[in-house]
Amino acid sequence: MKGKNVAFVIFLLFCAVYYIARLAVFAMALGGTNSFEHEVSKLAGQIVLGSFLGIGVVGFALLPGVALHKPWGFWGTVVLSVYTVAWDVWAAVWVQSSAAIGIAPAAIIMVYLLLYRKDYLGPKEKAPSPPE
Repeated sequence: MKGKNVAFVIFLLFCAVYYIARLAVFAMALGGTNSFEHEVSKLAGQIVLGSFLGIGVVGFALLPGVALHKPWGFWGTVVLSVYTVAWDVWAAVWVQSSAAIGIAPAAIIMVYLLLYRKDYLGPKEKAPSPPE
């Protein structure tokens, strides 16, 4: 296996573990372990927990597209990562400071995809030259 392929497999495993962690936080909260640092309404708590579920599920749904180098996998995961960073910044300020931990993995995923975007989007095609 070439170095780039090994790095790609490690990247996919990293993504899978990250999305599992998001789902695990949601599952733990269902068991009643969702105490927050700051006082939040019941609705806000449900929205926070729903976000963990959504990021995990959508991330897993996009992972095959990432693995197969599909543009929809690329763009969906980039958008999900941007959302996750914005969400975790908000949650770190207003709900729980430990939410900031989720920023780094989402940023790593986004940076990796943007660095290797040509694998997903292909080289830009040249416009056909006019006939002579």
